[in-house]
Amino acid sequence: MEGDVVDIDTIWAWTAEERRRASSDMRIIAEEAWNLPSLCDGWRCRDVLGHLVWLAESTTPRALRDLTLACRPPNLAIRHIGRRLGDGDVDRLLDRLDAAAAGRFHLPGVGPQAALAEVLIHRADIVRATEGLVRSSDERTRLAIETCLEHWWFYRMPRRVRSAHLIADDAGFEVGPADGPEVRGPGWALLLALAGRQRALPELHGAVEVLR
Repeated sequence: MEGDVVDIDTIWAWTAEERRRASSDMRIIAEEAWNLPSLCDGWRCRDVLGHLVWLAESTTPRALRDLTLACRPPNLAIRHIGRRLGDGDVDRLLDRLDAAAAGRFHLPGVGPQAALAEVLIHRADIVRATEGLVRSSDERTRLAIETCLEHWWFYRMPRRVRSAHLIADDAGFEVGPADGPEVRGPGWALLLALAGRQRALPELHGAVEVLR
């Protein structure tokens, strides 16, 4: 992929910073807004927060245990766990996210950069639905976008997304083959679209069909 190589320790440091930042920034969200649907279909905002906490606190043995005890296919088990945690007190969940910020668990089959991508994606899932504090696009957004393109299968996207030339108008970076179909827009919308969030597509311009 394009862009400078970022070492693993730096990726984990960025992930910890983004978890703490999300925990702090999301405290302004009104209590009732946490029950709103997030940009992730079928998940309330509080469920997405529960999922972020689970990812931050997990280890591989704990994750395997939780998924097994859920007695569901993996995707449904992850949703069940997020909802169970999300039913808890939001302030306590935000405290837990902050406390577990340095956690180094990531889902099998993807590298630690996917943990960073999960934080940025799910933060946007929440704040775009609740009018929370929006995070500006930067080199971390770029790494998350590159991660989604590399692991297109993990995010249930069609293989053709790898051919797209993505331009983040708000951050001045480009990702993907220069001769590919061009899609332009804010970095957060490109990231969410690559993560399968159809509600982000109206923010983009160009060959948007490649992201469907």
